[in-house]
Amino acid sequence: MPKPIKIIIAGAIGFAAILVVVVIVSSMITRISDLPPDRVRLPQQALTPEEITVTAAPQADGTLQVSERLIFDAPEGADRPILWYLGGESIGWPAGDGDVPRYAVMPRASEVSARELDTVEEWTKNDPVEVAQLNVTRDDSDVDDLFYDDVGYEFANPHPPGENVMWTKGRHVVDVSYVLDDVYLNVEGHELFVLPLQFPSGSNEAPSIRTVSLEAGGPIRCLPDNMEFEPDADCSGLDKHRFAEGGTRLTWQEDMTSSIGAIGFAAPDTLQTEPIPVYEHRRN
Repeated sequence: MPKPIKIIIAGAIGFAAILVVVVIVSSMITRISDLPPDRVRLPQQALTPEEITVTAAPQADGTLQVSERLIFDAPEGADRPILWYLGGESIGWPAGDGDVPRYAVMPRASEVSARELDTVEEWTKNDPVEVAQLNVTRDDSDVDDLFYDDVGYEFANPHPPGENVMWTKGRHVVDVSYVLDDVYLNVEGHELFVLPLQFPSGSNEAPSIRTVSLEAGGPIRCLPDNMEFEPDADCSGLDKHRFAEGGTRLTWQEDMTSSIGAIGFAAPDTLQTEPIPVYEHRRN
């Protein structure tokens, strides 16, 4: 075979190989940038460095029972507690001139508790084994305007006297539970439960995945905090999100620039109370 033809054939083969590599890499990048499809839970050791799964259960008296599982990686010598700040969350305001009322949910938390679980796969997935009951500290010393100031909670793992290390290096699984009141609201004719998305944070060293599942009621609607109040069925303000289970399960990747501070959902038929009027704060 003449040498020029060999060169052409070799070049074509090389180009085809490069094209195949490009296609494979492109598909991998696409899969990485998007959230994975809903799947069976992996072992805790295989989960992302920071992940929060939340279950919200509306109660007949208008309260919301919330349970969260926080998974995070602690670096060497970690001595900071898990933090949670709960306060007024804006859920939009109507357009207009002058003194415009701004809407917000003003939740009150009670029965707040937390515990650390063992990271052995069989225990944390199906039959959690408690490692330690965490100390819960509530701080409202700086609150002078509930709409702007948050009540602070710290979840601290007890450590021996004289030691500063609160979390051993590696993966940790923590369960937090609490009851929210004043979250069943009537906003411009919408009667809905409102759940602020101010969940406890762990290491904050990696983009985190949040999942909210409803035990009753729904479907989930996002409540933007910077526009006229209108529940958003598409949750367009959340980055890389997906719905499942008929709209009663929402997963998204946390984005600090998101304008979504809360989600709302219709109450179940078993509810035995009326919603309260939404809180309005008039801007000066």
